[in-house]
Amino acid sequence: MLRPMVCTWIGLVSNAGLAVGKIIVGLLAGSTALVADGNHSLADVLSDVGILLSLKAASRPPDENHPYGHHSFETLGAIVVAVFMLATAGVILAKAAVAIAWGRLPEPELPALIASLVSVVIKEIMARYTLWVGQRHHSPALLANGAMHRSDAISSLVAALGIGGAMAGWLLLDSVGAIVIAVLIGRMGWGLLRENVMVLMDTMPEPELLESIRSAGAGVACVQEIRDLRVRRRGRFYLADLRIAVHPDHAIGAAHDIAHDVEDRIRTAVPNMARVFVHVEPGGRDGHGPCAGPG
Repeated sequence: MLRPMVCTWIGLVSNAGLAVGKIIVGLLAGSTALVADGNHSLADVLSDVGILLSLKAASRPPDENHPYGHHSFETLGAIVVAVFMLATAGVILAKAAVAIAWGRLPEPELPALIASLVSVVIKEIMARYTLWVGQRHHSPALLANGAMHRSDAISSLVAALGIGGAMAGWLLLDSVGAIVIAVLIGRMGWGLLRENVMVLMDTMPEPELLESIRSAGAGVACVQEIRDLRVRRRGRFYLADLRIAVHPDHAIGAAHDIAHDVEDRIRTAVPNMARVFVHVEPGGRDGHGPCAGPG
């Protein structure tokens, strides 16, 4: 049940059922907020399809045209989710604003309130499950999908509050709830979009990860210093390029063995490190000859 594809299929089926149920109940029970929430779940279905396609593409092995693999498809999948969230927010906002402007304030009934509360529980369970699997597999696509499930749970809660308020006599609250839902979805979508676009632009990862790589490389015997380190992310994996300094009197073969040991040490110390490129440069003599070599 932890496989990313299985997790996404479970989410797709659940979202499809929720979308149909909330839209039908919302229309019959007269709730703009619940219909808006159902549209959010419908967007989740479309994003699940995008996630499935991106996960399948990302699992393909490297080839002649993609020597670094296809891992970036996961990041593209996360961007697709973010775009769906922003589009959904725009549609919900427009419909709610028109309803308020024209005074078409619905009078929701009890089934709408029950449906929204049931949705809160189901979507929160889905969010926790998907985020858990995403963290276990370091998958940006699943983490984005988990965030969308969480935003749907929040929007269902806001819908319940708006419906409850409208049932109590404040009819405007149902449409206001839809607007709040749109703002929440848009805010989360923008955050996801910005984060994953930065990944595609090869933005350096967090300082803690860089320090872990430096420490692992510097801990190898005969490495005098780590002179340069550049790390980029490809989906759930990382690629690292670094320059190390060794004693200038090392033979080529010995320097190659040291570089190999640095690569192995970093890949062991840092999870999801797909490839490490090590360039060896001459360091200082420090009054001593070359060391005995990695051991």
